[in-house]
Amino acid sequence: MMNIIETLSNVSTSTFASFLYRSKTDKSLARYTVILGTNYLTLLEKSKLGLELDMANYSGDMLVAAQAVMESLNKSIVAHKAGTQSEDYTKKGQYTNIGGGINVNNKDGSIQVFGLIHSKVVIEQGEAKKPVKSAPLTIAKHTIRKSLAISKFREFAFDAGNIKTVKTNGDTMELDTVV
Repeated sequence: MMNIIETLSNVSTSTFASFLYRSKTDKSLARYTVILGTNYLTLLEKSKLGLELDMANYSGDMLVAAQAVMESLNKSIVAHKAGTQSEDYTKKGQYTNIGGGINVNNKDGSIQVFGLIHSKVVIEQGEAKKPVKSAPLTIAKHTIRKSLAISKFREFAFDAGNIKTVKTNGDTMELDTVV
């Protein structure tokens, strides 16, 4: 695991990486190709611009949801420009960034890798998703967020059992974990 952390934390520009990864939520197995070193602030600003352009097409609950998503994007942009995290971020203060889109969980020492999904190929289907019981406004917010550039930015937990291989810049690192 330390080889992966060392290699990935030295990413200084956007770099493609590939993970054979088992999802913690639905237990599916997929090969993800991600772009490491993506500028999160740029994604936030691109998402804000996209939402500004789309808002003319919304009315009723969708417009209310779009306004709430816009407020959230604005808070995140202001916080990132100040070098902090948004007050609304549910995992605020939970991670220490070590570079290259790699964070260490301050509570349990686990590794989290953040990147922009380029592609995903499902190898094994996961468990069926549970029915959504969210309020209509929450569902509308999720629908709007999925249409934005920021929706492809994901977190991968590099825990034993979740990750088998990592490829970056042509180098392949095999781990001794079973997925």
